[in-house]
Amino acid sequence: MANWTDAATMASVDDGAGDAIPCHISEPGGELRGLVLLIHGRNGAAAQPQIDEIARAYLARGWQVAAPDLPASLVLPGSDAPQDPTMTDHLDSARRVLNWLRSLRQSPRFALAGHSLGAYAGAMLAGDAGDLHHLLAVSPALSGRALLAARRAMGPAAIADLESEAPRMRAEMEACDAGPALARLDAPVAVLTGAPDGLTPPRFARAYFASAAEGRFYATIPGQHHCPTGPVTARLLEAALDAVEA
Repeated sequence: MANWTDAATMASVDDGAGDAIPCHISEPGGELRGLVLLIHGRNGAAAQPQIDEIARAYLARGWQVAAPDLPASLVLPGSDAPQDPTMTDHLDSARRVLNWLRSLRQSPRFALAGHSLGAYAGAMLAGDAGDLHHLLAVSPALSGRALLAARRAMGPAAIADLESEAPRMRAEMEACDAGPALARLDAPVAVLTGAPDGLTPPRFARAYFASAAEGRFYATIPGQHHCPTGPVTARLLEAALDAVEA
């Protein structure tokens, strides 16, 4: 099956605030119901299988999907400084794309969706978005402290790898927390995570959901790890989008 990005239009977010950010934009068939900004995680990309799964769920419902390839990702050729990304950099890049989309959008409904660190960025952006329709979080990172706790549970090597791969991110993690942003968000929130996910374990995904003032849907996906795909994931995405009335 072709990836959703194969039929998408490529745009460039060039706002003068930094290097241009490529963004994939795909139009649904039929009546337009809304626009969703879909944010990948650390070392991610818009074409990854788990992002493809989310994008297809939205497109099937008549939502326009915009998904950037954010900087500092190891899987994107030519990406700047992939060896030292930070949570703050990821959020700031996503905010640039959000502001650009707001200046262009024609749809009256706007939503945010994110995977992993993209779900952290989505929550932070959603907390300040007064006209948001909903937030969808898949394998969400609630905070830097939660990410560190998950790494510690994996053993000393996992922490050592993080400190080696992303020292600037490690230095800021204790201060990064999306909980307050979720608490002030008045739009509905849906959360999915893989049952055996070790990077963002279900207990932290549940905490993400519990932090939301308007939590509508939570599910763990059996047999799926950090990047969930497949028929069960597709069905639960449908249920999640039903719950937030997408």
